[in-house]
Amino acid sequence: MIIATAGHVDHGKTSLVNALTGIDTDRLDEEKQRGLTIDLGFAYTDTESGGRLGFVDVPGHTRFISNMLAGVSAIDCALLVIAADDGVMPQTREHLEILNLLGIRQGLVALTKIDRVDDERVDEVTEQIAQATANTFLEAAEIFPASSETGEGIDTLQVALEVFAEEIDNRSDAGLFRLAIDRRFSVKGSGIVVTGSVFAGSVSTGDEVFLMPQGIPVRVRSLHTQNQASEVAVAGDRCAVNITSNEIELEDIHRGNWLTLNAGQATDRVDIALRLSQDESRALSHWTPVHIHTAANHMTGRVALLEPGKIEPGETGLAQLIFEPPVNLCFGDRVILRDQAATRTIGGGVIINPDSPKRGRAKPERVEHLSQLDPDNQIKSIVHQLTSAAAGIRRNALERVYNLASEELEGILADHPCERLGDNLLITKNHLESARASLLEKTTSWHEANSGKSGLPKSQMQKLVRGWSSNLLDAVIGRLIDDGDLEQRGNQLNVKGFGVELSKNEQKIWSEAEPLLKADPTKPPVLHELAKSLNIDPKALERVLIQIVKTGQLVRPIKNRFFLVEGIDALKAALPVASHNDTFTVQQYRDATGIGRNLCIEILEYFDRLGITRRIGDERQIV
Repeated sequence: MIIATAGHVDHGKTSLVNALTGIDTDRLDEEKQRGLTIDLGFAYTDTESGGRLGFVDVPGHTRFISNMLAGVSAIDCALLVIAADDGVMPQTREHLEILNLLGIRQGLVALTKIDRVDDERVDEVTEQIAQATANTFLEAAEIFPASSETGEGIDTLQVALEVFAEEIDNRSDAGLFRLAIDRRFSVKGSGIVVTGSVFAGSVSTGDEVFLMPQGIPVRVRSLHTQNQASEVAVAGDRCAVNITSNEIELEDIHRGNWLTLNAGQATDRVDIALRLSQDESRALSHWTPVHIHTAANHMTGRVALLEPGKIEPGETGLAQLIFEPPVNLCFGDRVILRDQAATRTIGGGVIINPDSPKRGRAKPERVEHLSQLDPDNQIKSIVHQLTSAAAGIRRNALERVYNLASEELEGILADHPCERLGDNLLITKNHLESARASLLEKTTSWHEANSGKSGLPKSQMQKLVRGWSSNLLDAVIGRLIDDGDLEQRGNQLNVKGFGVELSKNEQKIWSEAEPLLKADPTKPPVLHELAKSLNIDPKALERVLIQIVKTGQLVRPIKNRFFLVEGIDALKAALPVASHNDTFTVQQYRDATGIGRNLCIEILEYFDRLGITRRIGDERQIV
């Protein structure tokens, strides 16, 4: 179990940890000289039952609150320390508010320095504590009077912590490995070591992980958990990781970086469910500048409220945080907000969407969607994402946002079936049926407005349903074709009942002409030669072939030649083959296609008109 101290400066947190473990956590020379904890300290002790208690000793001074926040974000238990002589002080209240906002649910209270006061003062401060902890996670917590000087009460507190450790629920190791780095140093003979709290998943020696947000792959050479050598570290562990990579130096690593199993995407804006502190004197306004703390990260940024009005003290609301620099965050990560001067904690929240957009953040339908996400219920939120995504949702986006392994997402999908389109798109059956009906309706409307055209290519159909992925469009087109509602002719699609209708004579002519064009798709016969082969008047043949062009099966790039679509596609595919050093000549294109020079020139001029190629003197360039 990992325990973090909390409380006002000079209330005896470090001395208490020393009394419990025999370890002085003040490791910096300045700390020893000033008798003041500045940065995080760590200590461990074994329990009689064979377990191990880990302590994170945090600074109490308001100037070092950033360091305190880096130490308490992934703990199992809080130990609120209050000196009997001082009683409840400002940093007692702020630390307690921070722990509450971070969602810490387990804790004890230590009433220290009882050797300096009488019993009446102990009772008085005990009443202060009861008032301060009311309506917090420590409301019913037991209070342990103790003195680090005389040792009174230390054994009782030690036993209580050990019992607490045995009763506390073990943290799940679900999700992909994430470790928030709070220290880094170099060990002679071993190299770079980073330490931090494991937020999720597990890691083993030999694994490859990523230093984020730099995106640099590193290998885990060795591990220590709770200050002991280990082969594996899991969620909830305090962990030291010896990493190796040819791509990093010690100076490249900073507090607030992450070690993660996957190279996720860093973000500079997130949506959160925000709670303003009850102790704030005024409401929170839109675009308020703030200091933002999450895990070991510390950024500056602004709060963009997503709902009308302000957030009143003690109330909650939806907001977007915009900050620099970008960091790697996931659904469920906790956030603490402090005022622009970094003098007080003003609120906190839980990330409900780390994939927040730059535009349209406060659209009513989007805010309604966010309001349905439950920061305390991952599965419920994922199911809502699936059922609300009319155009489907990318599987890898769900895995990234919710920090899920592929098999973990599969387990959720097994209980909430949906259609799978391609390798990455998930959509509910109802949404897929709605998409089918929508595309059919839009395509029918297009036909009615474009009666002179026989059909439309897929690229134009994509414009009718902006926001759809190609996987969704392909799947819906395929279903409409299978159901007989949509027809495909060459590269064109049309709703059944619309499009070009050939007479029996025209169908006969086309059935005889098509094989001759297929004989050599990249070099079809000119019009008069084709007509002669069919023993038909060239003008009559031209009229039929123009009708076939409307169906999308033929292309007429040159006045006297009609090409099957497959022929033009083959000629287009030859362009990269001909291109050398980004440009190519007619001669090089002729060698790549095997067609005559004059035909090459005509085809390339056609590609120029389409914007596929660009002529530069005697050469061309693929656009």
